[in-house]
Amino acid sequence: MARDPVVKAEILCHRARKYDVLSVMEKTGRVHLIDMSGIEDFPLPSVSENDTGRAEELNSVLDKSIAFLKDRGSENRKRRAQVFPLADMDRHLQKKEIRDKVVRCAAVAEELSSLQSKKLDLEKQISFVEKWKDFPADFSQINRDGLFSIRAGQVSPREGYDALEKLEEEIELFHFIKLSDSKAMVIWHTEIEEKALSELAEAGFASEDFSVYQRSPEEELSGMKAKLNSTRNKISELNREADSMKNSLPAMEALYDAAGLKNFRLGAAGSGRETSTAVLLHAWVRRSDIPVLGKSLEALGEVELTEIEHDPEETPPVFLSESASADPYLLLTDMYGRPEGADPDPTPLMAPFYAMFFGICIGDAGYGIALAAGAAAGWYITGKRGGNTRLFRLLFQGGLASVFWGVLLGGWFGMSFNRLPGFLQAAAMPLNNLVPGYTRGGDGFSLSNQFLYLTLGFGLVQLAWGIIVNLKKKLRAGEGIAAVIDQTGWMLALVGLFPWLFDHYLTNLYSNNGPLDSIFLTMLAAGAILIFVMGGREAAGVGGKVGLGAYACYGIVNLLGDVLSYSRLFALALSSAIIASVINQIAGMLSGSIPVLGVVLAVIVLAAGHLFNIGMAVLSGFIHTARLQFVEFFGKFYDGTGVPFTPLRYEPRYVRIER
Repeated sequence: MARDPVVKAEILCHRARKYDVLSVMEKTGRVHLIDMSGIEDFPLPSVSENDTGRAEELNSVLDKSIAFLKDRGSENRKRRAQVFPLADMDRHLQKKEIRDKVVRCAAVAEELSSLQSKKLDLEKQISFVEKWKDFPADFSQINRDGLFSIRAGQVSPREGYDALEKLEEEIELFHFIKLSDSKAMVIWHTEIEEKALSELAEAGFASEDFSVYQRSPEEELSGMKAKLNSTRNKISELNREADSMKNSLPAMEALYDAAGLKNFRLGAAGSGRETSTAVLLHAWVRRSDIPVLGKSLEALGEVELTEIEHDPEETPPVFLSESASADPYLLLTDMYGRPEGADPDPTPLMAPFYAMFFGICIGDAGYGIALAAGAAAGWYITGKRGGNTRLFRLLFQGGLASVFWGVLLGGWFGMSFNRLPGFLQAAAMPLNNLVPGYTRGGDGFSLSNQFLYLTLGFGLVQLAWGIIVNLKKKLRAGEGIAAVIDQTGWMLALVGLFPWLFDHYLTNLYSNNGPLDSIFLTMLAAGAILIFVMGGREAAGVGGKVGLGAYACYGIVNLLGDVLSYSRLFALALSSAIIASVINQIAGMLSGSIPVLGVVLAVIVLAAGHLFNIGMAVLSGFIHTARLQFVEFFGKFYDGTGVPFTPLRYEPRYVRIER
């Protein structure tokens, strides 16, 4: 598939139809709204909406209420997401009893929080005053104005009391009373205030703050305990009321998304311009969607949809339509960037390579079956919930590719090749016979040097395909014969260099005494000359042309690095196979050396070990295969600087909207 043509549309409607128009546009999911608020000197003022603040306020209260009920264990049991037809969302927003319950729930949550704080404070005060039950007077006597000052505080049981006794002997107007092993009350005449405070500090006396207490310890404790009981009773009463609201959580979640949907539409209205009677909106729409969208809007009455020319400085967003098999890989395209200008749609160009390389990285048919089964389950569950299934579909295809390559490699949960049934061994032998001269070892892996050469060959194929795609891109951009010469140089360098290198340094592909050796070197030389000429053609002066041409030729070295980068496929397949084999060996040692329990431990090691290895293989395969596409393949023809087509579509948090 390819990029769908996108056009600019103008929607003009009566002000009373504004909300209905936005509802239709949001429902279709095929409209990329243009923000007109930044356009200067536009004849109409920006849209304003007073209801936006009210919707945001409702969502804020809902956030508090929903979080409060969830914290009370209202979601201990997982619930399936509620499904609401789009028309019911607006009706749900009008249910006054739910809105009232939300407001009350938020008030209960706030009051409970305040009472809990008050309860903790009272408990802390009671604990403090109980330590001073033996205080022989009212707390109001401490720090009072008069001839004498009174303090009460903590003191060290040994050194502290000795120091206080010494002070009492040395200072005539100073006296202390021992209340307990670590508490004391001290009294002095105000004439020696400064000296008393200084000596007490040196003695390690730490006075306590009793400023909030006035009565005796018994009276204070009695009053605080009464307040604590009253607070606890009120908390219990509010907890019962909160528990009665738990069943309202689903309705509150639905109300949250209903309010969020309305707020989303009202926010979208701010992208347009309006007068006292009319509203003007601009949007990007696929050309194929214009008739259907126009018919839906016209059914509202007092609405007009018109296709208009976009300004030269405006960049239309990119809408990509993919086939069912290539659609999962749109996930990767969006990670890199949408096409721009003459860029082709890279998704279908990349899809078969990605699936094949991902399968090679795992390289085990047993792992592939497990991955495909797990991805299929995730695909089904996510689809039932209305989520995006692209990742699971990509992993499912990768699992199938892993099965294919696992059969060819003889990989079945890391089992030794010689212990596989004969038909599975036979399926793995053709891969090792691609290049003559390979002799299998007694009990080795089915990953030979031949497979390494095959992965490098795949790199050659993909890079050659990238050069061809780049040629098509340049021809589409009008570069003509210059594009043909330029890309021909790169193709000759690629096709000439690597067969020669493989034959001389890796394996014997052909006879060095024959004509092929000279043909490949001639192709490499011709390609280098074309690259040199085309690389410096735009430079001024002979020096500039030579310099840029030489720099362009240096790209052949980068081409070598690009091809060698595909050896990571071999390395990842080999590492996965070795880890699987080691897991099997450990399990075998346990089952053979420990009676009964060893079998149980072996099963645990096999299950946990292979599950871990599958996870690591999938993660590394996903990342490294994506890197080969983004760096090596896309680097040959793709810029990816386009603007993605972002539909006007509200994504609910709690419910699933059936549009």
